[in-house]
Amino acid sequence: MKIAVLGPKGTFSDKAYLEYEKYYKQQSADAVPLEPVYFPTIDDVFRAVDEDEVSANTCDIGIVPIENTLDGYVMRTLDLILEKNVCILDENLVEVQFSLVGNVKSKDDINKLYVQFKAHGQCRQFIDSLNEVSICTTESNMESYYRIENNPGEAAVVPKHIADTETKRFVIDHVTDADNNYTRFVIFKRGKCDSTEVNSAKQRMNYKGDAERVRIPVYIMPKIDRPGILFEILRDFYENKINLISIISRPTKQGIGTYNFYIEIDGLYESIDIILKTLDKIRVDNDIKVLGIYGE
Repeated sequence: MKIAVLGPKGTFSDKAYLEYEKYYKQQSADAVPLEPVYFPTIDDVFRAVDEDEVSANTCDIGIVPIENTLDGYVMRTLDLILEKNVCILDENLVEVQFSLVGNVKSKDDINKLYVQFKAHGQCRQFIDSLNEVSICTTESNMESYYRIENNPGEAAVVPKHIADTETKRFVIDHVTDADNNYTRFVIFKRGKCDSTEVNSAKQRMNYKGDAERVRIPVYIMPKIDRPGILFEILRDFYENKINLISIISRPTKQGIGTYNFYIEIDGLYESIDIILKTLDKIRVDNDIKVLGIYGE
C-alpha cells in the first residue's frame, strides 16, 4: 500500500511516517506493507491521494503536518482537508528540534539562510539574532539542507538528527525556541467520513475499552452569515457537555468577511453518539464536513 509523504527522506514528515509504520505493523501481522512515495509539497501529497485518475503517483493514504507546538496550525493542511475528498484515519506526534548547519566559521559569517516556512516560526528567536542575513524560504527542511551545498556564507536550519551527521561543517545545536516542541501529523485516505467510516472507527477503538479518548475534527460552514451564528454553534456543544480543543476561522474564499469554522472535538469513546447527534442538530442551519473520527 502506497503512502504519500512530504519529503524528501530525512524530514520530520518522513520520521512521522516511520513512526506510523510501526503502529501499522502492530495492528496486523498480515497487513500489506507500506511503500512511501515522497512529494515536495503538501498540495502534492493531497493530490496523490485524491487523484481522479489512477497513475504512477497515486497513493492509498497520505501523511502531512497539521499542528506545531510553537507555530500553531498548518493553514495549507486545514484548507486542503476541506477542499479535497479525504477522511482522516489517525494522527501521531513527533518531537521536533532544529539545528543550524553552515559553510561558515561562526554565525556572524552567515549571509544567506535557508529555512522551511514552518521551521522559521519555530526558530524565530535564533533567526532574529542574525545580522543582515538574507532569508530564503523553502518547502521542506531537507530542501534547505541541500540548497547550501558548498556555497561559502550560506547556512540552513535543519532537523537536529540531520545536523548530528555533520563532521566538517559549522553546526549550532538546538536553535528551536523551546525544548518542548512537537508536530502533530494526520494520516488520511480518499473518501468521505460517512456512517460506514464512523462504524469502522468505533470497531477500531472498541477493543481498547470505553475509556479511550476520541478526536473528531469537523468543518462547520454556515449557510447564511448572520449575527450570533458562532454563539449558537458553541451553545449546542456546551449544552451537551462536549469539549472543543480548537476553533479556527478559515476564509470561504467566496467573499471578504465570510468564514468557515474548523473545530476539533475531544471526548470519550462512549460519547461518540452524543457528539454525532449534536452535529446533526447543528447541521440544520449549517453545512458540516466530518473530517475523521479516531482514537487519541
